[in-house]
This record gives sequence, C-alpha cells and structure tokens, in this order.
Amino acid sequence: YIALSLAIQEGKWIHRLLCEILAAANDTGPELMIREDNQSCIKMTKNPVNHGRAKHIDIKYHHIRDEVKRGEVKLEYCETSVMLADIMTKALAGPRHTELTAALGIHGTSH
Repeated sequence: YIALSLAIQEGKWIHRLLCEILAAANDTGPELMIREDNQSCIKMTKNPVNHGRAKHIDIKYHHIRDEVKRGEVKLEYCETSVMLADIMTKALAGPRHTELTAALGIHGTSH
C-alpha cells in the first residue's frame, strides 16, 4: 500500500511532465493507469472503511483513495506472472529472465 502510494506520486509527476511536453497542458489528458499485483491494496483503495490490518499505515498514504475517487488514477490488477517489473526486483530463473528481457526489448550483446 505504501509502495503504491509512492508509485502514484511519481507516476502523477511523470504524467504531468509528459502532458506538458506533448502540448497537452490545456487538456487533462488520459488518466494515469497503475497496474498493481496486490489485490488487497486495490480493495483497500476502493473501500474507504478503516481496515483492522491497515491501522499501522500512516494517514499520509491514504491519498490513494482520493486519487482513485476523483478519477485521476485508475488501478488495474496485473497478475504476477505478467509483471514486467519483476526483472528489476527479484532474482529470477534463467528462462523467466530471458522471457522478461525479451518482453522489455532488451537484447544481449555477445563479447
């Protein structure tokens, strides 16, 4: 949930920058789409009830709920099996590593 909050903050900044660069500053442009593999996080943002397991989360991270409610950010579930970011965050077996590098368009060089 906290990582999602930080991702939304950075994503919104990059989104605004790209809209300005692409001369879409007078238009709000498309909404920011965040793909999340944690279904509990998505449910917590859509249900504003204080969850017992989320009591320890500082209130500053609950802006996610407002962002989603206003329609500025859209959260979409992304299965872990198709999460491209895994290559940056996890140690992967050879075949999975090869699969993700190909999906990202990264090509090795032979020395």
